[in-house]
Amino acid sequence: MEPGAVIAGAVGSALVAWVASTFVFRVAGTWERLLTPGEREAGARPERITLAQLGPLVTGRRDVAGGHQEYSGLAVGRRLRLTRRDHGVRALASLGFPEPVAQRLDGEVMARLDLQLRDGVLLTGTFTPQKVEFTHQPPRITRSYFLAPQTRSFRRVDSVAVPVDPLAEPGEGA
Repeated sequence: MEPGAVIAGAVGSALVAWVASTFVFRVAGTWERLLTPGEREAGARPERITLAQLGPLVTGRRDVAGGHQEYSGLAVGRRLRLTRRDHGVRALASLGFPEPVAQRLDGEVMARLDLQLRDGVLLTGTFTPQKVEFTHQPPRITRSYFLAPQTRSFRRVDSVAVPVDPLAEPGEGA
């Protein structure tokens, strides 16, 4: 057998396995962020993200006051990697950005998520936000960079089969 045929067969098999895994490990649905005890004490409200999936391609949306956040990325087996783009000048201005800076940031990548699907009802992993430094006079962006990853967890809320205790180990119910 020719080496090229063996390589093509291996690549083809890997591609088929990858696409098939996206039908086994579904992430489509509505997910709610699990808040830390400190966030709950501070009165924070959980965020809800709605994801759609077509094979390995994943898109999503979260509505916020004055705009929305758009998610896009890939699912490979249980792993989900997403990029978040923030839309809406009003939403960005409410975060403290001057209007000209908010206009420039509208639709730009503001965060990345790297998550693992656990038990079909829990996404756990990291959230890496982008820090944007700017001046007020004149209003302009001086620097932007990604901060250190933060731990994030989400639970499926549209079709939860078993209650999830955020403090339990994966695989344990409430």
